[in-house]
Amino acid sequence: MVLVAAIAAGVLINTAGLLQAQAQSTGEETTAQVSDRIAIGEAVGYDTTSSDTDDTAGEIDTLNVSMRLAAGADPINLSQASYTIDTGGTARVISGANSSGGPVTFHQIQGLDQKPRILADQNDLMVVEFNLEDGTSSGGGGIDGITSIEDGDDITIIVQAPAGGSTYATLKAPRRINQGESYIVS
Repeated sequence: MVLVAAIAAGVLINTAGLLQAQAQSTGEETTAQVSDRIAIGEAVGYDTTSSDTDDTAGEIDTLNVSMRLAAGADPINLSQASYTIDTGGTARVISGANSSGGPVTFHQIQGLDQKPRILADQNDLMVVEFNLEDGTSSGGGGIDGITSIEDGDDITIIVQAPAGGSTYATLKAPRRINQGESYIVS
């Protein structure tokens, strides 16, 4: 009987250890999903058209959004994040992978230059530039199916970190957009 009790106790201790390790892993993953988020700051829109004859003159076709780590977040590689852009009722999910001439470009404003797409601490600041021209009509440089922002339009941006934490912001374009000017989109 002592032998059977010892074997049963060993099995219970082993099972309790496995359950504890699984609970700890689940807790860490859940914490990452909740806390590993990106804070969206100021957004500046630009009309980069060069002539009045362009169909998109007077529309915001480039959007620069400042981003930093949310409070308590671990380092996040913005090139591994995904971005959902919604303009005019059409939403597209794009990868942050920085390809030459792609719809997403990163500009480090504050932080170490050694890791240009990683927000490592609360002091790091990155501007993420979105090319809002339709990729099918702009020669592949923009986001397929997304159109430039016109006067008073809304744009929704959802940023999902690789660990799963997400942040969203709905911004409104100014009521009047002039060719070649920049605007704070709030």
